[in-house]
Amino acid sequence: MARVPEAAIQDAWVRGLFDARALRTTDGQRVEVVHLGTLNGDSGPDVRDARVVIGGMLWAGDVEIHTTSAAWEAHGHDRDPAYDRVVLHVVLAADRRTGTLRRADGSALPELVLLPHLDRSLRALLRAFHVEPGTAPRCGARWDEVDPALARSWVRHLGTERLRRRARDLGREYGRQPDLDRLLVRRMFRALGYEANADAFETLATRLPLADLRQRSATGLHAALLFASALQPAELFTETAVADLTPMRPEAWRRGGRPANAPRRRIAQAAAWLAPGGPLRHDPVETLTEALADGVETATDLLRAETPDGSSRLGDARAVRVLVDAVLPVLLLDAEQREDPAREAVVLDAYDRLPASPDRITRRFAELGLRPRTAAEAQGVHQLVRAYCEEGRCARCAIGRALYPALDWV
Repeated sequence: MARVPEAAIQDAWVRGLFDARALRTTDGQRVEVVHLGTLNGDSGPDVRDARVVIGGMLWAGDVEIHTTSAAWEAHGHDRDPAYDRVVLHVVLAADRRTGTLRRADGSALPELVLLPHLDRSLRALLRAFHVEPGTAPRCGARWDEVDPALARSWVRHLGTERLRRRARDLGREYGRQPDLDRLLVRRMFRALGYEANADAFETLATRLPLADLRQRSATGLHAALLFASALQPAELFTETAVADLTPMRPEAWRRGGRPANAPRRRIAQAAAWLAPGGPLRHDPVETLTEALADGVETATDLLRAETPDGSSRLGDARAVRVLVDAVLPVLLLDAEQREDPAREAVVLDAYDRLPASPDRITRRFAELGLRPRTAAEAQGVHQLVRAYCEEGRCARCAIGRALYPALDWV
């Protein structure tokens, strides 16, 4: 079988390049596709917001796509709660792991082998993927000519540019002199919500009387957050547990997919962050800056605090994502406002030491020969795609200029 990039299989799925009339899971259940979903350009499962009927039951959630089943475990998805919302694992071809996979929560993972259902040959599929519009990078066919040192230097530069832009955007969004401690709480809560419940978690953070909550035990915090989220019936709480808290609307939460109680599990993690010893208990900007200065492992461990209800802790991959998406931009904004080069260096050094989180886009570049090693490089790849490849700005890209020096770049 020809080497087929995972990105080509993802492209085939979201474009519906297969006969959907006789789809079945590897254990024989009929699969009906209600909505194919949309490609996820960030970390996490490849396809978001899909709806499929499996064995007569409608599932709403994510779809993960690989060449073979073994990649599910090779990429660590069986240990990452971020993939518990995957309702269907689509693979091009079966292997010895097919039909045996499980999610991080221990539940069985339905799988679909796509190859028998493709509406075109693999050769035609690959040609469509590489030739038709929308494939990034546009110069992918010539990446074997790219100087690896140039490519890595360029994406590192773009990664730093992306982080600085995020910090500036936060400053504009929340005012010239925002309360950075509260902003950090909001951004970290938002990161807990993944894509599905990011807005709901940020809304929850804005409703919290932090000064009061920070005086409570971990158990009391957990109860208060559950009450405020409206994810647990109000009659289960005492009046003292919910003082000064107004519950959200229950419909603000998306609870489809697997597991159904994922928001509640993440709320337990939020309570751990605000509990004694947690990173958001007192002076969170200073606490996390000091943790990063001590090492990225220290900061990651701090985010993976034991939850009050004993539920599963945050996975390593998600802890890294919280640091990259929420913590580092706020801490860089803090360093820039202080005009403190030492604090800025702590943030940028951590950025360049945190491991890369693989996703659809970074895996596409890895197939071309550029495998991001750090968070800075992974974010640089995303910046390259969004700011250059998708916009056709090859003339302003260091890689484009190296590959096509004879073109008029004016």
